[in-house]
Amino acid sequence: TTSTGGSSLDPDGYTVTVDGTTSQPIATNNSTGITFTGLAAGSHSVALSGVAANCTVTSANPQTVTVPSGGTVTAAFTVNCITPPGNLKVTTSTGGSSLDPDGYTVTVDGTTSQPIATNNSTGVTFTGLAAGSHSVALSGVAANCTVTSANPQTVTVPSGGTVTAPFTVSCITPNQAPTVNAGPNETNLTGLFYSESATFSDPDNGPWTYRIDWGDGTSSTGSTSSQGTISASHTYLLLGSYTIKVTVTDSLGASGSDTKSVTFIL
Repeated sequence: TTSTGGSSLDPDGYTVTVDGTTSQPIATNNSTGITFTGLAAGSHSVALSGVAANCTVTSANPQTVTVPSGGTVTAAFTVNCITPPGNLKVTTSTGGSSLDPDGYTVTVDGTTSQPIATNNSTGVTFTGLAAGSHSVALSGVAANCTVTSANPQTVTVPSGGTVTAPFTVSCITPNQAPTVNAGPNETNLTGLFYSESATFSDPDNGPWTYRIDWGDGTSSTGSTSSQGTISASHTYLLLGSYTIKVTVTDSLGASGSDTKSVTFIL
């Protein structure tokens, strides 16, 4: 007889063999049993085979039974089955510019992680996952990149099969701060009036605003739509040395600055 419990039972049943020679098929659950007739009285070996990989024979297998003369002995097999696990494949597709050089990290159910390249069409695979719903998240994405697919994703892993979670990412070149040159340090011998001429460059688009801190608590501000030279003038009240700081800010808020020293001597 056979008694099988659990889930995902073997659909084609099993095979029972006596003494390694004589076999018959048997269903996964057969309480009435199948009968081998005409066996010699005495000890015989009975084995159950054809058991699916997700099932385990929990009774002794094989079993040794003693067939009585003129009578019948029963060999009872119990089997337990579990739902076969499945696999999850994760792929990535990243477009744009300034892609993340060190790739990303993909994590399943917040616990198990693997690294994955920015563009991986073959994917990385998580094996042996329980069939059913799982959460998949992509992390380690650079600040200039955005995951355009759902993140995290919820996927259903099929029993004995594989599901794919594709992630798409878009990247842009990060905004760069302006490069500013306030000019060389200077000594002024002709009075307290001073004209500052600074230059700047920026690979990104303008317009730009600028601020010149004169070092005496006052400042001048302005804006420009082109890279190059920015100029302003200022009259100091006292002789001495002052640190001039020139700051340029682009349209996205990135700033660059430089300083110089100017000394007034009469």
